[in-house]
Amino acid sequence: MFLRCYLKSVVELRILGQRLAIRSDEDEGSVRAVEGYLAERIEEVRRGSKAVATLDLALLAALNIAGELIKAREKLQNVEKKSAELGEHIERRLP
Repeated sequence: MFLRCYLKSVVELRILGQRLAIRSDEDEGSVRAVEGYLAERIEEVRRGSKAVATLDLALLAALNIAGELIKAREKLQNVEKKSAELGEHIERRLP
């Protein structure tokens, strides 16, 4: 477990003008994709609200992203339920 700390890569991000060095098991490209997504969502919040404080922008973006995640999880659960129902239906029809 101790060695695992050294296996993580360190990636320096810039979010709202702030530098942030993070350790991640993900490759740098994946971390950069998250950084880009967050930057896009923060910019959307900036355009659509009167908030100017960086903390407010970050929190509003985080709330929006959390809302998306909850909706996506609900949709996934519905798809999994429907898939299981269809699988059961198919199994009942098979000889």
